[in-house]
Amino acid sequence: MSKAAIVKKQSRQSVRHSTYDRLKEMILTGRLRPSERLSESRLAERIGVSRTPLREALMKLEEEGLVIGQRNVGYTVVDLNVEAVCDLLVVREALDACAAELACKTATDDDLDVIREIVAQMAELHKSKKTTPADVARDLELGIKIHKVIAESTRNIALIKMTEQVYQQLQLALWLEVLWVDLEDTGLDEHRAIADAIYARDGAAAAKAARRHVRSSLQNMTKVQEVYRYRRMGIDEDTASAVVAARPRRVRNGAKAKAV
Repeated sequence: MSKAAIVKKQSRQSVRHSTYDRLKEMILTGRLRPSERLSESRLAERIGVSRTPLREALMKLEEEGLVIGQRNVGYTVVDLNVEAVCDLLVVREALDACAAELACKTATDDDLDVIREIVAQMAELHKSKKTTPADVARDLELGIKIHKVIAESTRNIALIKMTEQVYQQLQLALWLEVLWVDLEDTGLDEHRAIADAIYARDGAAAAKAARRHVRSSLQNMTKVQEVYRYRRMGIDEDTASAVVAARPRRVRNGAKAKAV
């Protein structure tokens, strides 16, 4: 391949990535509203790209659960159903607890090394205080990855598939949680507690730590629901988040609500 062809290919890839990043940001910050029909021609003009990279970005966002594609209708921004999310989190709690407990028996030394590496990357990212959108994206990516690795270490195909399906359906809620919920960041400590219990092969402690972690998300959904309601009213994200953050934090069993 000639140098010119390589440069052209890299340019196309750059346009695809930037189009995807821009669309994702527009959805997650509310510039594209929940349930909004997406006109490909208007979006392409708004972003300044052709329809080819736009369609590729929309297909990728559909895989992530941020848009819904319908035949003869096109794409629509997904609408968050908080009640359905909470139902999924109850299922997630059971799956994550089961996976953590089983992993204590089935995880190999290689599996444990992978988990250690993910926790180390989380710790390194934690030092940066997650000040950029890329940091937030990486934080979410690592948070999901560690649970998938734990599930995979069980070698239980049914559990692995169900975990993948639940996390796919929770994608939007998890994004909104890390972006909108301004709470004390205890996700690293919670993941460490799960990992430490698995290293020690302590099934009961691993399951308990996994349940505690998911229950934090259940508490956070109350905050997400409030911000989401303001977003639907047309109030910008920063104002909505500030109003919600100013309210007294809910207390459950004497403990502050915690972020994932």
